[in-house]
Formats: sequence, C-alpha cells, structure tokens
Amino acid sequence: MESTSPSSFRQSRAVELLAPYCDIADRLEAVPPSARVRGLYLKSLESVVQRAGKADLYQRHFAGERWSAVRMYPLRDYMTRLAMAGASLKGVENVHAGMHDIWRTNATTFATSLLGRAMLRLLSNDPVRLTEQGLAARRQTYQYGHWSIVRHGSHSIEMVYREEYIWIESAIAGGAVGAFESCGIQARFETKLINRFDGSTLISW
Repeated sequence: MESTSPSSFRQSRAVELLAPYCDIADRLEAVPPSARVRGLYLKSLESVVQRAGKADLYQRHFAGERWSAVRMYPLRDYMTRLAMAGASLKGVENVHAGMHDIWRTNATTFATSLLGRAMLRLLSNDPVRLTEQGLAARRQTYQYGHWSIVRHGSHSIEMVYREEYIWIESAIAGGAVGAFESCGIQARFETKLINRFDGSTLISW
C-alpha cells in the first residue's frame, strides 16, 4: 500500500507537542531531504504502542496512515512518528525513554519472526557476526549516514555512528540492547556522543 500523504498540519501539531521535551524541531531542520528509510519501520511504530495498550496519543496524531514495507520514505516522517510513539509509550516528558524502548522492542520482535529465528540460529553464538549483520541490514533500510564497527579485542566492539539523525543516546542505544537480548547474550553497553549526530556504542560481553 502507498502511504497517505502526511499533512503539514499533522506534522506541525506533533512537533509542537514534542518540542518542549526533545530537540525534534531543530533536528528535523538538520535532516537532508535525501535521507530516507524503508516503510517497514514506519509500519512497526503503531504496532508497538498497540501491543503495549498505549496507542491513544499516537493515533490521535497519525491514525489511518498506511505504509509500504519496502518503499523508501523521508526520514523526517519517521523521526516525528518515532518520537510520538515514544511519547505514547512513556509519556511526553519521558519521550527519550519511550524511543529507547521502541527500538529495543523492534529488535526483540524481529527475533521472534521466522526470518529472525533462522538468522539467530546462525548468529547467536557470535556477537561480532550478529553486529555485522545488523550493520548490513541498516544499509538496506536507511539511505543516509554511516555506521562502522571497530573491534577492541575478543570480547568488545564499538559501533560508530556518523551523520545519524535519529537519537543516538536513546533510540539507537535501545536497538543495540535489544539485538543482544534477542540472542540471549549478556553484554554491557556504553553509548557516548561526540555531538548530536555522531557517536558510538561500546559493547562488551
């Protein structure tokens, strides 16, 4: 299905609600129009808040939207809806905690799918290969920025983010936690920022 065209009114109303609790207004201005993401991530947001029984706020702003899982859409549309889903999940004052849980849940939900279970049988005993697979998946689903892996010995790696417009300290960090949880790998995580759009997550196990 094609996405319904998001109205500027819906978008601006959502940003107005969220702006006191995160830097969404400034961040959206920094995102280049060429930055895009596959619709499967947009499709997942309403499902996550619905499963949690906390979809009211999200649906008041973005009910009735349809997204093609394989088509690419503007990253700005996704970021606004991600923040709104986080606010729905944890409250607008805890939007960053909500976005962390959204990305953490996305990783564990994938792990329960048929494809996810098949992949994890191959990767669950190899944290490096697991992270490399996550990196490859990002290249297929996001058109902007750059992620890379730096190895720090046999039990430590660092995922380095450059020009990453999604919130590194909350959403991206949550995805790292969820990916390792989905494999049953106990790990320690330390996410640090160089600036809003550059940083890294150090993962040790």
